[in-house]
Amino acid sequence: MKVTNFTKKGDVVEFDISGVDVAVLNAFRRTIVSGLPIMAMEKITFYNNSSILNDEILGHRIGLVPLTTDLKTYIPRVDCTCKGEGCAKCTATLTLDVSGPGTLYSGDFKSTDENIKPAYEKIPLVKLLSEQKVKAEAEAVMGYGSEHVKWQPGVAGYEIKDNGSFHVVVESYGPLPVDELIKNAFEVVGGKIGQLKEKIK
Repeated sequence: MKVTNFTKKGDVVEFDISGVDVAVLNAFRRTIVSGLPIMAMEKITFYNNSSILNDEILGHRIGLVPLTTDLKTYIPRVDCTCKGEGCAKCTATLTLDVSGPGTLYSGDFKSTDENIKPAYEKIPLVKLLSEQKVKAEAEAVMGYGSEHVKWQPGVAGYEIKDNGSFHVVVESYGPLPVDELIKNAFEVVGGKIGQLKEKIK
């Protein structure tokens, strides 16, 4: 395998790769989209919501806010010893208490863990008029893009070049740095190939 023309600009990486099969590269792409764990807000409790959006619609918008992820500290809740109850190993808490007039942004969330917070602070969630207020608490848990799009850390695509190599583009949505996203995806694909080789033996 040979990687050339590697460039990184913000959350986007592009490179050319040769010496790999299209099936392996497609497995890499699918892993980026749905096979890497990241944090997202799952359970949201509203204590006050007098905005124009009802709890369900605002909760859906909040759930899609990308969160930075700490893979060294947290594990998926399904693998946790708390058996889904929620604990410090699998759950972070974010709170919100904003009054109008003004716009409620993703950056208005306050987290119990500085490593788990909105990846972008200026995502607008809802406009608040005078005397309108939103007060809520959200549980952030780790999941996979195969479960829901809110756990999708990024996107990847490729095209086949005339010489048989591939031009690959990977973009992170913010939960993980794009270079870490690529590294983790190749490790997952490599691990699965290793497991398959062992089964064949």
